[in-house]
Amino acid sequence: MLAVKACTFICECYKWDPQNHCPVNADLAKSLLDHSNFLRHGVDAEGHTNNLAHPALSGLIIDFFYMGSNAITSIFPEVFEKEVPHTAVVLAATAIKVALDEMVMEGKEVTFKCDIYTDVYADLLRLMAICDTMPIHHAKMKVLHVEWAKVGMNGSTNLGTFTGFDVELD
Repeated sequence: MLAVKACTFICECYKWDPQNHCPVNADLAKSLLDHSNFLRHGVDAEGHTNNLAHPALSGLIIDFFYMGSNAITSIFPEVFEKEVPHTAVVLAATAIKVALDEMVMEGKEVTFKCDIYTDVYADLLRLMAICDTMPIHHAKMKVLHVEWAKVGMNGSTNLGTFTGFDVELD
């Protein structure tokens, strides 16, 4: 189910060939996968990269973990109500990677199995840990994870007037 939802979000949130040519879209997917570009969403006012902040990621997290009667938050509200856990962010990012891998394979199904994607999951956890060592990136991710949880717990996929990061790290 997560992989299916990831396909929906990559189709909606990334720019694809308007003519929908598979080879062109495969090249676009490759460029998104290069250096984890699929996880980034521009830079803030100070020029810092918005890591693990792409709307495809936030949309998938809110939709999968927070929406619907079978949402994981209904089972574990204490885990998800204040902030999206790192592991949930990494699982969603891994699912987006699977969906992009499928695009690279020009539509051939890619199996989302533990033995195949464990290394990807572990590497994404490592990337989050690296971001956590830098105060500016830790603060930015914290703001996002809290905002996504707030949006998800309120039952809305509309991020409203949230336009970016506005933190001061004096």
